[in-house]
Amino acid sequence: MYEKPCIPIIIDTNVLIPSLFRATPIYNFILSGNLIPVWNNFIYEESKRIAKKLFYSFYCKKTNAANLEDILLLIECIYDPDYKTPEMPSNWEKVSLDRHDDPFLWAAINGRAKYIISSDKRHMLVLRCFKGITIGTPKSFFEWVIRAFPMPG
Repeated sequence: MYEKPCIPIIIDTNVLIPSLFRATPIYNFILSGNLIPVWNNFIYEESKRIAKKLFYSFYCKKTNAANLEDILLLIECIYDPDYKTPEMPSNWEKVSLDRHDDPFLWAAINGRAKYIISSDKRHMLVLRCFKGITIGTPKSFFEWVIRAFPMPG
C-alpha cells in the first residue's frame, strides 16, 4: 500500500493565512496530515497577527469568508507541539533582507523542514535555498512534491 508523505515544512504566513481563509490545496494538505508545519512562538504569534489584520482589512467584507474565530482555532490546531522549535537567538546572524523572516529560516533548520513555502518575492524567494532547504512558491512546492515523492504505478 502507498504511504502518503508526511513532510515537515515551513509555511510563511503570507501563504498560510490566505490558505486558511480560502481553503487552498496547501490548506487541504495540512488537514490531511501530509504537511506538518514546523513553527516557533514567533511564527505562531505572527500567524495570529496576520490573520486578524487580513480578516479586518479584507475577509470580513466577504459574505462567504470563514470567520476570524474559526481561523484562529485552525492556527491553534495546525501547529503541533511535536514540531515546535526553540526561538531564534537574538545574536543569530542576519540572513534575510527582512529580519522578521529569519525566525522562519531558524525554525526550518531546527525543525528539519524539507521545504519553505513563501510568496515573499523581495526577501524569501530571492534566497532560493537555505542550508539545503529549498524555498519556493506554493506552485513550485507541489512540483517538488511530485518529484520527491512519486506515486507508485
